[in-house]
Amino acid sequence: MSVRCLDAFRLCRYGDLVELRRSVGASRSDQKEDRFYFMGRAGGIINVGGLKINPEEVEAVINRHPGVRASRVSGRKSPITGAIVIADVVLTDAVNDNATFRQAILAACREKLPAFKVPAVLRVVPALELTAGGKLSPPCVVF
Repeated sequence: MSVRCLDAFRLCRYGDLVELRRSVGASRSDQKEDRFYFMGRAGGIINVGGLKINPEEVEAVINRHPGVRASRVSGRKSPITGAIVIADVVLTDAVNDNATFRQAILAACREKLPAFKVPAVLRVVPALELTAGGKLSPPCVVF
């Protein structure tokens, strides 16, 4: 991928959000060590009071918890902030106390994420819907 595919908003022409990270000490002319990191899809961004959230970033924090099998983060319309962050979480079989689990997940999110990215609602669900290809289906955004 070349830098030319990025527009002013750091979007590739296919709607991917990528971040260009330069290696420590590398000059702008030395692009051999540059790396592009996939940050999410432009259409999936959640806008909370003007602050942008990549759902994949929040999912990564939640999925690091040992009691989590999978998660999906989405936005739900809010008349005050524009949207709030919602997390649907599938537990591993070893977790049997949902209330304690919710508190542990939210504590981990508060530790690793800015306050506006912490889910306002965390729902424990039995499963997440998958596409025919086995990928997480896009969330049904409630507006």
